[in-house]
Amino acid sequence: MGLKNLENFLGNHIEGFFNRRFASALEPAELVRALEQGLLRSKKKVGDEVLLPNDCSLLLGEEDYQRLCAARMLDELYEAADRLVIREDCFLDGKLRIRMEKKEGLTGVEVVCSDTTQETSEQEEPHTLVLERRKFDAPLNLPKKRRIAVLRVLEGPDQDASLVIGESQIYMGRREKNDFLLTDVNASRVHAYIIYERHRHILHDAGSLNGTYVNRKRKDCCCLCHGDEIQMGSTVIAYEVI
Repeated sequence: MGLKNLENFLGNHIEGFFNRRFASALEPAELVRALEQGLLRSKKKVGDEVLLPNDCSLLLGEEDYQRLCAARMLDELYEAADRLVIREDCFLDGKLRIRMEKKEGLTGVEVVCSDTTQETSEQEEPHTLVLERRKFDAPLNLPKKRRIAVLRVLEGPDQDASLVIGESQIYMGRREKNDFLLTDVNASRVHAYIIYERHRHILHDAGSLNGTYVNRKRKDCCCLCHGDEIQMGSTVIAYEVI
């Protein structure tokens, strides 16, 4: 075999080997981007609101499925979807369901999203992992705490204090039992609270003496958006998606 033929032989076979080995080596960040794009492609306008679908399937090739299909990856996708809803100022009705499934011969990832009113059973997590695996003991099946947004004090006696929030209801004010404790004497004991509804954080004034303001406008109830500034007494708090 001549030198040129040897070079061609090695080039073709080595290139083929690496193409077969790494062509579909998806990274977790690529799955997140694919999910976000799939959700946005399927959004729809209903009245004054933009709704995202609540049922998503991510189709993967055999190797990517075996490597990436894990509970931790599903958690990351779930949180990414919740953050997307807030960043895009949309809503998502019902429980979000995310599945990862195998598709023979597929390179890359395909995302199929749809709306469904079908509720998951009480035994299921809000997302579904389609993977043959052993059943975990009961303590490991407890609902996970989601990290979706952060409240950060910009001005006031508690400047630089912060609290990461997810799906749980939180109370804010001077009362010691509040989730976000403020030392501002101009804030009420229970000044405001935040609930998680339709995959959005909703701020409610709790009958405070001085009122609750969002972006300098007094609000009794407000759906929070990334970058909003909440004022309670002399305290200004930024709401930011993580």
